[in-house]
Amino acid sequence: SALLTDLEAGRTDIALCPVIDFQTSRLALRIVPVGGIGCDGPTWTVRLFSKTPIDQIMHVHADTDSHTSVILLQVLLHELYGVRATIHPFDARHDTAAPHDTMLLIGDKVAIDPRAGNEYPHQLDLGQAWCELTGLPFVFAVWMTPRDVDLADLPQRLDQVRRHNTGRIDEIVDRFAPPLNWPRELAREYLGERLRYDIAGKQLEAMQLFWFKAHDQGLIKTLRPVEVYV
Repeated sequence: SALLTDLEAGRTDIALCPVIDFQTSRLALRIVPVGGIGCDGPTWTVRLFSKTPIDQIMHVHADTDSHTSVILLQVLLHELYGVRATIHPFDARHDTAAPHDTMLLIGDKVAIDPRAGNEYPHQLDLGQAWCELTGLPFVFAVWMTPRDVDLADLPQRLDQVRRHNTGRIDEIVDRFAPPLNWPRELAREYLGERLRYDIAGKQLEAMQLFWFKAHDQGLIKTLRPVEVYV
């Protein structure tokens, strides 16, 4: 999430940023459609855990790892359950307090920590909920660049790297899953099937719908039209 700061400060020309940053940045940005992080169904790693029935939730402690996921949660709670919960940001990696009654957790700690599933009877996978609500995929992060930056051949090179790496999932899993305590088969399915990396027409449509819903609920102040780097 901090990569937007580097873009705005001119320390980098392109960054893989949460999609909500396109609307909240003080700079006018363009989407560089050479890859992203998304899903077309369950994500496994962006999930609401609650001891309270979801339609009765009043407060959510939200993991600070993703701006986009916090906004997405609020959109889904309102549209699916008529809930407008108060959000309390917290650092899930370092918060040593007693577990909260309702939490939005993101990343490895969702997929490989069995305690969360055992203690929280009411759960919502945000990627799956969005897809069921809209019939569209969801994009959590995408490459962005300031409007006035010329990237030369960098987009082509990034696209080549993405295509190369999506063809070597097994190698990546064998190298990185064990140090992160991911079971190999779980990591292989997550990287190879659950996550989606393409940015095309459906993904751009989904981003615009997400921004519209967030703006309509007063969660973001601006509603810029999508701009794509060509």
